[in-house]
Amino acid sequence: MSKVQAQAVIDTKVFLSIADNIKTDELELFVRELNSIITRRKSKNATYRQRELLRLINQTVLPKDKWERYLELAEKLDDETIGESERQEFLQLVSEEEELRNVRVGLLIELSQLRRISLSALMEELGLYPPGRA
Repeated sequence: MSKVQAQAVIDTKVFLSIADNIKTDELELFVRELNSIITRRKSKNATYRQRELLRLINQTVLPKDKWERYLELAEKLDDETIGESERQEFLQLVSEEEELRNVRVGLLIELSQLRRISLSALMEELGLYPPGRA
C-alpha cells in the first residue's frame, strides 16, 4: 500500500472553530505542543539557546551573602527572636528570591520545550528538586 502525503492550508478562523470542539485536556496538550513548536522556531540555534538558558538559570539564585542572610533571618523568625527591621529585611529577601524563582521556572519551561521533555524530567536531569524533595 502506498502512502500519500497531503498538505492543506487551514484558515485561522476555521482552525479556532475546530479547536473549540476539542476536549479540554486534549486541547491543553495540543497547546503545549504548539508552544513547543513556537519556541523551537524562535530559536535560530537550539544548542546555543540551550547553553544560554542554562547560564541564565544558574544566575537566578540569590547571591551567597544574601542567601546566608536569608537563612539566618529565617532561623530567627522560627525562633521568634526577629526584630521589626530584620523582619522587613527578611520580607525583602523573600520577595527577591520569589522573583528569581519565577524567572527560573520560565527559563526551565523554555529549556524543557527545546529539549522536548517534560519540566519534571528536565528538573530531575539537572538535579533540581522542589523544596522538601532534595
